[in-house]
Amino acid sequence: MRGLVIGMIAAAVLAYLGAMGTQAAPFVQRFAYWAAVILPGSLLGLGVNALVRGWGGLAAHRWAEAGLVALLLSLPHSFVVIVVSALFFGIGMITPMVVLEFWLAVLLISVVLTAINYLATNGQVAEAAVVPMPQPLPEPAPAPTSAEAPVTDRSALPPLLAEKLPHRLRAGRLLAIEAEDHYLRVHTDLGSDLVLMRMADACALLDDSAGARVHRSWWVARDAVQAVRQQSGRMELALPGDISAPVSRAMQPVLRSQGWL
Repeated sequence: MRGLVIGMIAAAVLAYLGAMGTQAAPFVQRFAYWAAVILPGSLLGLGVNALVRGWGGLAAHRWAEAGLVALLLSLPHSFVVIVVSALFFGIGMITPMVVLEFWLAVLLISVVLTAINYLATNGQVAEAAVVPMPQPLPEPAPAPTSAEAPVTDRSALPPLLAEKLPHRLRAGRLLAIEAEDHYLRVHTDLGSDLVLMRMADACALLDDSAGARVHRSWWVARDAVQAVRQQSGRMELALPGDISAPVSRAMQPVLRSQGWL
């Protein structure tokens, strides 16, 4: 919804400015043209963004990820713009040079709108940076007597999270939670599956001593960390099952101070 609203605002602004040589047309025609150009791009952008974030190869490099989204979006959207432009204004013969000019214009607008969408979600980064970090784990408590309550297993799935998972995963040990667009992928030692939930809501169900939100898209169980990999300022936590969780730059000194690393 946010992307569509931003697209409509951009269409109104571009129509008002008469961008890309459309100033000679009446405003209503200009607005209809830009809406027909940008709204399909917004829908394409949702799909491209979901694919790129699902891949996760650039999760630790936010603006490189945004650039890749804009580039991949501009390729199919250029042909949409050519068709819409031909219907509204006519463009004569479509030559390779015409296609290149349209692609460069579409790429420019895609970069701007993708950047605006990423800036609009910047609050998620700030939220990740201020999530309270766990204190060092306390010394093991003595074994409970029959009159005492048993110690809670910090690696167990919270009931409200477990009930959203298939039965085969509910008894598993929680390793990590990964954000995938509007879903969360819950990684356990028995496998993983998607649940419809916000990362902030899932983190609120978890014990602070059990783990931490190490990246805007990742929560990691402290006991699940097998190794730490760092290269050129990038840091990743190696988890069971060949899972790698990126650590944001803002969280690296906090994790060090808490003894994670």
